[in-house]
Amino acid sequence: MAAIIFNPGNYHQILTRIHTLTASSPRQWGTLSIEQMLEHCSIQLKMALGIIPDSSKAGPAIFRTAFGRWMGLYAFPWPKGSATPPVMNMQTNGAVTGSFENERNQLLSLLEKVQQKNFFHPHQFFGTMNKKDWGRLIWKHLDHHLRQFNA
Repeated sequence: MAAIIFNPGNYHQILTRIHTLTASSPRQWGTLSIEQMLEHCSIQLKMALGIIPDSSKAGPAIFRTAFGRWMGLYAFPWPKGSATPPVMNMQTNGAVTGSFENERNQLLSLLEKVQQKNFFHPHQFFGTMNKKDWGRLIWKHLDHHLRQFNA
């Protein structure tokens, strides 16, 4: 069964991995600093929660179909350097990051809020999704970036 953030074991595994990060955790690929990565992951959660409203569509339209969501969320691993919705692109979105501790604490706080929600806003790539698919997307996105920083 695929890991999702709403499974207690998967959730606690992600929390443990986030807690193993340090300000000097080595980046394995890409250009994001660790603070940018944490903010990037927080932006995804803010979009899911509706804190950052964004109804624009990005990426190939196939991802907004049931088959496309299945491919992106369940069937294939995400390659390094995968496409990013514009609002989450830390190179172009103008987001300012805080300290490592502030960024990590923000991500942990948002993850706690996600655990208590049953409804999530549409995603730019994947469109309207149910709670299970959002749970898979959040887990897969966090896993991808935690691996980026060897956590």
